Amino acid sequence: MPYNLSGEQIAKVAAALGQLEPGFLPYPIFEQVARLVTLPVVEFIPLRKVGDAVEVLLIQRPADDPFWPGLLHTPGTIIRATDLHRPESDNEQAFNRILHDELKDTEISQPHYVGSLFHKSKRGTEQAQLYWAEVTGEPLVGEFYPIDSLPSGLIDSQITFIRTAALNFRQ
Repeated sequence: MPYNLSGEQIAKVAAALGQLEPGFLPYPIFEQVARLVTLPVVEFIPLRKVGDAVEVLLIQRPADDPFWPGLLHTPGTIIRATDLHRPESDNEQAFNRILHDELKDTEISQPHYVGSLFHKSKRGTEQAQLYWAEVTGEPLVGEFYPIDSLPSGLIDSQITFIRTAALNFRQ
C-alpha cells in the first residue's frame, strides 16, 4: 500500500468526504485536495493599451492569505464541480466569480482565450486556462503596471501568464 494509512483510516476519510456537497470546499479540505490533485483554474489577465505600451491590472492578495500573503496577482478562480450544473455554459460561472469577487465589477471586454498552462504553484499543481480581457472602464480594484517592467511582489507563476496573454493581446 503506497499510503501510511490503514484500510480503516482510508474508509473513514472516504466516508467523511462522501458527506460533502460538490462545489466550494471547507478550506482545510481544499488545501489538502489542492496538494493531492491537479486543480483546474481560470485566470483572467486584465490588460489595457496606453499608446504603444500594454499594462496589466494586478490585485493585491490579503495579508492573511495562506499561500501568497500581500503578493500581487492576476484574478482567477478554481473551476468547481458545480460550475457546469448551472444553466450557463462553458466557464461562465467562473468568469462571473472573477468579475464580481476579484475585479469588483470593473468593466472589461469579452474574455479572449489564450491557451492552457500546466504548472506548479505553492498551492499545488494546476492546469490554468488563460484568458485576457481588455479593461474598458476605470478599474475598481488593483493597479496597472507596464508589462515590460512588472513589479516585485508578484506571484512567480503569474509572470508567465501575463507575458503569454500580453503577446496574444498585441497580436
